[in-house]
Amino acid sequence: MKIIRKIKKKLGIIPDNQTDEIMEERSKIKKTMAKNLKNIGFNQDEINEVLDILTECEKNVQIKKDELIGTNINNDYTMEIMKKIFDEIRQIELKAASDVKAKIVEINQRKSVKK
Repeated sequence: MKIIRKIKKKLGIIPDNQTDEIMEERSKIKKTMAKNLKNIGFNQDEINEVLDILTECEKNVQIKKDELIGTNINNDYTMEIMKKIFDEIRQIELKAASDVKAKIVEINQRKSVKK
C-alpha cells in the first residue's frame, strides 16, 4: 500500500500529505509496543494502560501545535513563540517516555506481588 501511495504522489494523483504518513508511523510504533509488551506477558488491559499514555501525549502535543496556528500573521515574535511551543512539545514527549517506563515498571511490580 505504501508503494502505491508513493507512486501516486510522484504522478501527482494525490497530494503530498505528511499527516497521513505521521499517523501511519505512530500506528506502527503503537503496534510494535503492544506486540513487545504482549511478548513479555502483558495482557490487553495492561497494554492499554501503557498505550493510553501515548494517546494522551499525542493529544497534548496536538493542543500545543494548534497554538501555533496564526502565529506568523502580523507578529514580530514568531520565532520566540515557536521556540517556546517546540520546547513545551519536547517536554511533553520526554514526560510521556518517562511515564511509559514508569507504567511498565508499575505493572511488572503488580504482577510480581500477585504471584
